[in-house]
Amino acid sequence: MAAAKKQSTAAKSNESAVFEMADFLDIAKAAYPENLEQLQQAVDENRRSHLYLLAGPGDEEKLALALAFSSMVLGQDEDTQARIAKLDHPDLVTVLPEKKGASIKIAQIRAIVPELTTTALEAPAKVFIIDRTETLTTAAANSLLKFIEEPAGPQLIILLANKADDVLQTIVSRAQVVHLKASPEVAEKAQEGMASFEAEVQPLVFKWFEKVVARDVASMAYLQTTLIKNIDEKAKEETTLLWLQQLARDLYMQKSLAQPRLYFPQLAGFYKKAAARYSEKQLQEVVEEFLSIDKLKNVQLAFQSKLEKTALECAILLG
Repeated sequence: MAAAKKQSTAAKSNESAVFEMADFLDIAKAAYPENLEQLQQAVDENRRSHLYLLAGPGDEEKLALALAFSSMVLGQDEDTQARIAKLDHPDLVTVLPEKKGASIKIAQIRAIVPELTTTALEAPAKVFIIDRTETLTTAAANSLLKFIEEPAGPQLIILLANKADDVLQTIVSRAQVVHLKASPEVAEKAQEGMASFEAEVQPLVFKWFEKVVARDVASMAYLQTTLIKNIDEKAKEETTLLWLQQLARDLYMQKSLAQPRLYFPQLAGFYKKAAARYSEKQLQEVVEEFLSIDKLKNVQLAFQSKLEKTALECAILLG
């Protein structure tokens, strides 16, 4: 989805980001009926917070829910909803990934600062929707927090994420967290997406691991040009890391046991050849190196940088 902000100050969203007038309401009702009712009740009973984190599966569905929530504040008449659907309301400001799966950049947060410091033009409150909040760097989050804590006027800030645990704690602690109860269809769609990811990307992970173990100088280029572009979400990063840790464990077990139980037995041939080249101590240290990536979870370092660091450390250990 393209990054979208208010009217002429920002690039327009591409067509995939724009819902027809009735679509975002229908999508939200179908995807998260219980949560939609919960949000409407909070507005009706004047219990609405100014900062929400909507966390759960479904990318387009979460955006639809955020737009439906926005309409409760901006207006639910036909004309207002049509403008919301086109992300073209003067009191609606959106920060969306520049392309599917991309992170939110600090420049995108800085670009909405003028909007955060002004009041609504037409509606009772100004509404902000920020997608993929889990990808915000510490610097971007801190830039946003200043305005969250001292709003210029009535505001509703809606943050979207797949998992609340992946969002910086400084943001989570200030937000009303809504754990989305997705419909079976949305949950199934998310599972299908991960199954497709496994089929397409797991072989690439295997190949990169083989290059790292072989101390192949091309491992960095392969990571940068082939592997990393397919890992565009936190959940995919976590799955990739798990595979790498299992690969390292398999290799060590192949070296240390006569009949090891492997996570990936189809790679037994590779394991045997690689295990013959290195000592048990070296391979144990490789396992520890991949496990140590977990310690960097709360460090604001790109996943690619974490893998590059690990590859370099492994090259030293295996040298």
